Amino acid sequence: MSAGIWNLVFGLASIAAGASGRFYFIGTHSSTALLAVGGALAALGVYQIARSRKAGGS
Repeated sequence: MSAGIWNLVFGLASIAAGASGRFYFIGTHSSTALLAVGGALAALGVYQIARSRKAGGS
């Protein structure tokens, strides 16, 4: 579950940074791209946490 938590935290941080408009995704100069990548990373983290809890892992 540890990797899922890290992915969720970094995903939410990327969403917050992209929403502020002051940060951009590297190589694109687009805060929208940062929001999309952050959302995907957060979704991956939620999936990993849910899968870990279903399997009974810690």
